[in-house]
Amino acid sequence: MTMLPDGVLRDTKSLEVPWECVDKERSKQVKLQVRAVDDATFALRQSTRVSTEAPIGYLLCGTDRALLLDTGDAKDAADCPLRETVDALLTEWAEAHEIPCPPLVVAHTHGHYDHVKGDAQFADRPDTMVVAKDVDTVHGFFGLSQTPGTTAEFELGDRTLLITATPGHDARSITTVDPSAGFMISGDTAYPGRLYIDDLPAAKTSLQAMVVLAEEHEVDTVLGCHVERTADGGDIPLRARFHASESSFTLSLEELRALRDQVLQTTGSGIHSGDPMTLYVDNPTWPMLKLLGRGLLARVTGRG
Repeated sequence: MTMLPDGVLRDTKSLEVPWECVDKERSKQVKLQVRAVDDATFALRQSTRVSTEAPIGYLLCGTDRALLLDTGDAKDAADCPLRETVDALLTEWAEAHEIPCPPLVVAHTHGHYDHVKGDAQFADRPDTMVVAKDVDTVHGFFGLSQTPGTTAEFELGDRTLLITATPGHDARSITTVDPSAGFMISGDTAYPGRLYIDDLPAAKTSLQAMVVLAEEHEVDTVLGCHVERTADGGDIPLRARFHASESSFTLSLEELRALRDQVLQTTGSGIHSGDPMTLYVDNPTWPMLKLLGRGLLARVTGRG
């Protein structure tokens, strides 16, 4: 097995097990944690010691090319050696399949800062295409329609992904489905935590399309890019340095349906509590400040 860079923790545990990289004690010396989703898909999560957002990116391997979705919140390799880790994983995967190391496409679930900062690490990487984060480039590269639910195929080689535009949280958001593996990568549109909605009508259309897509392709696992909820349903504060008793980062199809129903029933700006996500529509100022204040208080008192 290939050695990963210093500060990178290889994880062989199930998807439901809490991550070491967000734990106050176990995250010491951990910059990035790698967890296998299956034998050709890896979840890569930055430690809360690197970014309090602790974003999760995904590397999907194929015989013709690989796709990295999101590069996280660290520009410099010294802070988080993402490129070196991706190189090692791709080399290991290619050797196991006795093929040359495939070219890499670097793209994003959406364009917010904590998902794109690491692009700089791949700027001069050979055999690599970094897809710019603006909506026109994203849609043009993948051949996407503006209509959520209209899918475009993206071939990795013996592995065909389905990609669709899913605005609402961000106009640049996409959702990726691997029908052969039964999972959906939902970005910041569906995960255990908080859904910040800039465009409520678009979010309603997107969530409905995501459920239909999941049902059509027998998706049973939804993989998001954050975890902001505890195992008992509590809320992890914004900017908390560590995550105690974090819930599983996956959602089920039933939870995706519940989120869809909640969004469809939502009217107006403000906070709308729910499970698996609490909705923050139009970024309400006072609730957002309170959320940030809770996180800062948790850090000051040593609880987060």
